[in-house]
Amino acid sequence: MDRPGFTFLACPDPEIIRERIDRLLGECGAPFEKMVFWGDEELGPPFWSALTVGSLFAAGKAVVLRRAESCPAELWPKLAPALRGFNPAVWPFFCLEGAFDRKGPKIPKTLSEQPYFKVAGKRNWLFVSPGLSPRDMGPLLADWAAARGLAFEPGAAERLAAALPLDLARADNELARLELSLGDRTTVTAADAAQFGRNEELDGFAFLDAVASGRDPAAVWRGIFDKQLAGEEMVFPLIGLLLYEARTMWRIAAGDDGDIRLPPSILQKKRAMARRLGATGLARLFEAAFAAEAGIKSGSRRTDQALEYLTAELFRIFGGQTRAAGRASP
Repeated sequence: MDRPGFTFLACPDPEIIRERIDRLLGECGAPFEKMVFWGDEELGPPFWSALTVGSLFAAGKAVVLRRAESCPAELWPKLAPALRGFNPAVWPFFCLEGAFDRKGPKIPKTLSEQPYFKVAGKRNWLFVSPGLSPRDMGPLLADWAAARGLAFEPGAAERLAAALPLDLARADNELARLELSLGDRTTVTAADAAQFGRNEELDGFAFLDAVASGRDPAAVWRGIFDKQLAGEEMVFPLIGLLLYEARTMWRIAAGDDGDIRLPPSILQKKRAMARRLGATGLARLFEAAFAAEAGIKSGSRRTDQALEYLTAELFRIFGGQTRAAGRASP
């Protein structure tokens, strides 16, 4: 493939940046030796030599500047001569690893003013990713399982997606641990997924139990927001956990609970709730969760509206207070 003259990568997740660089290098069809420098350290002659002098050997040089957002402002104009022309022996990568704000990556002002940075944007030489989000976890798990010939039992993928950390390196480590624990088994169960917990403190069944007990809706909402989650960081894990609980109770109601490993007291509570809801109530629970998720993904509901809708529907399902129903979004 025709490779870029240089590449900028803006992402707060270093592992995503590393994978992206390795992918680009692998796809270009030519050998490159990676040389890594750090923007929060002094960039001396070795950096400038690597950036401007071609290799004497067959392999080119991939010059990777990590944490480039920490570079002093005076660095960016100095790069202009080195980036002005195409050097087939050198592929520079500049990694902007700072946290995003609401508008996206925070690009240093002096860098944004440089002509070469504007060229990167126009020619698609700028890779931008906010990092993993809850909605990325489903495809990530599907790819992971397919590469290993694994399958998920119903509910396990959602439970695992809601639990994995939103950091690619940590998520990979957790999945490696899960793979090791499976041994010769090729099916990931809900019990396997339950050993992980990005949102251990966000207990899906406890939330349903709070609604079922008829507690004040405001108290239930405070219980969610006290988890210090916000926006999509909250709603998709919450929906995933609710779907997991709904599937568990559906199996309990159907008598298919022989392999559900839970403390007896918790299993008893879930069995009682499954009886209370019945097939109709459990189906409505699925419908409410899927409708809230579809509303966000389609853009017909904001995240806060979807949460209001979901909470109101749950109070209706459990025969809760009528004032909760008035909170539903149209």
